Amino acid sequence: MGSGKSVTPFVHDADMCLQCDGYSHEAVMQALDLQVKIHGWAVVQVSDDHDVFSYTLGLVENFGHPELIIVDVEPSLQQGLLNEIAKGVAARGRPALNGPATRGVRCVEVHQNHLHGNYFGTWANRYGMLPTPGQVLQVLLPSSAYCKCHAHAVRRLDRPDSTPAGPPRLDRAQRRRRPGRAA
Repeated sequence: MGSGKSVTPFVHDADMCLQCDGYSHEAVMQALDLQVKIHGWAVVQVSDDHDVFSYTLGLVENFGHPELIIVDVEPSLQQGLLNEIAKGVAARGRPALNGPATRGVRCVEVHQNHLHGNYFGTWANRYGMLPTPGQVLQVLLPSSAYCKCHAHAVRRLDRPDSTPAGPPRLDRAQRRRRPGRAA
């Protein structure tokens, strides 16, 4: 079912989704359905004033594999990364995590606390219910993909509370020190 081609989200111009461009909700859902039928999956990118995240639709229904979600990653990278990983699911039944773009990436099961709420609205529209435990994996980049100051700040949806921990205590203490001041 998967063609190996990249699947694009329903954003055709910077910050413009089809619905914002005047398409009805029904037309957007039909386009999504067609994309899933042709490619085996689609990538949905969700944006609000403070957050952009993306997730796949179609992996569960077409390949018996959990969907993928990515948060706290540059929005312009989310679609390509999810498509690259989903290509492995379509071809081999497992995420493609050994290519140049995915080396060090891992997938963890999303905790049930995050399966309701704001993350999976399009899923609910498509399937008439929210995902259940085991149906979604979070894509996590290696800590080396982030600067030292922000590696701790990635939300972990595999934990009951996704709020990132604060920076390590040692780093906080080091930041409080002023140059030339004795420790």
